[in-house]
Amino acid sequence: MSRKTASAVLAALMAFLIAFSVATAGAAAALEGYSVKLDAPRRYVHVGTNLQLTAEITVPEGSELKPEDFTIEWSSDNEHCSVDKKGLVHGVTPGNSIITATVTEPESGETFKGTIKIACSTAVDAANDYLRNNTVMGYRFNGSEKFYYYDQDVAWQKTTGFMNAFDYVSPYLTINYDYVRVNYNYGGKARMVQLWKGQYGIAFYGSEIGYYYRDGELKEGEEVNAFTPYKCADNDRLKMQTTLYWDKDRNGDYQYQFTVPYDDYWWCTGFRGGHLYNTEPCDELRLEGFVDFHNEEEANAVAKGLEECGFKKAESSSALELDTYTQEGNRISICWQNISEAQNTVVVKSTINALIATGSIAAVFMPLGFFFMTFITMPVIFLLMLF
Repeated sequence: MSRKTASAVLAALMAFLIAFSVATAGAAAALEGYSVKLDAPRRYVHVGTNLQLTAEITVPEGSELKPEDFTIEWSSDNEHCSVDKKGLVHGVTPGNSIITATVTEPESGETFKGTIKIACSTAVDAANDYLRNNTVMGYRFNGSEKFYYYDQDVAWQKTTGFMNAFDYVSPYLTINYDYVRVNYNYGGKARMVQLWKGQYGIAFYGSEIGYYYRDGELKEGEEVNAFTPYKCADNDRLKMQTTLYWDKDRNGDYQYQFTVPYDDYWWCTGFRGGHLYNTEPCDELRLEGFVDFHNEEEANAVAKGLEECGFKKAESSSALELDTYTQEGNRISICWQNISEAQNTVVVKSTINALIATGSIAAVFMPLGFFFMTFITMPVIFLLMLF
């Protein structure tokens, strides 16, 4: 090869490399600042049902492109869930699926992706179908979010009130939970807000927020003992909402379970079939929620009580971290996981849970768990209330 020919080849190669570098740099620059975030009303779907996903595309400032200019291709990594071209997930078989949205930038043709994990579970049993339209001792079933709750109008517990002794007895009845109590005075009455989360009977886990009162204020230095009676605030309810998360795989990934919708409650509850791995403490569960108190004065009293229980104050509700709260006017928002005032009954709890500690055994009892909790556990607690 002559020197002239070699120079020509080298020049052509350099031109190709320069052109390739420019094109690559241009593509990279075109994608800088672009992203896609996937979301859904919940992170699970039942076999045979659908769940609509949404993709929020972010474009950098100054770009002439709009989110609707992009094309999205949806895909699933396995057979548990399928997804169509519009992001509608269909539950096929029990298990977890990773749903991916591949977004194409219209000018360069380059792509970027977003993912979301969706769990698929089996269909609801006949008891759930019955409880959608009926109640048994106050239980009802929420068909959209797949959890049990106490009906506000027919729950028998509101006639019996509450005392701390119930919490001390509960481990002996296979009800193992963390709890936090806030006692304060407001409106000439002694008030109490209590939080619970944990294992309820053989086959249910869940959470609660209760609002109670008794006539007359707590005097300075007065102690609330195990048998101090409180009434359920049936005619003086508060608006509240709670969301429960579970670290089911014990890897620090707290997955969404359900949301008890915003409404008036004296007892905001939610329970779902399943069994925790550890019931003392029940830190596999995380409760997030908020309560709208009557006014800022009452919220101030509750905020003080939360700090006495060990909660730290966060800057805003969007900045909540573990075991923190924030106050915005009359609204108190919380993120609760590790704080607990529950008595140490690890021997009792360990003995009971030795029989039911694995998920496979809990699954066998799950269809019967509701009836166990309704006709055995709750009547025993009711008798204790009477005597």
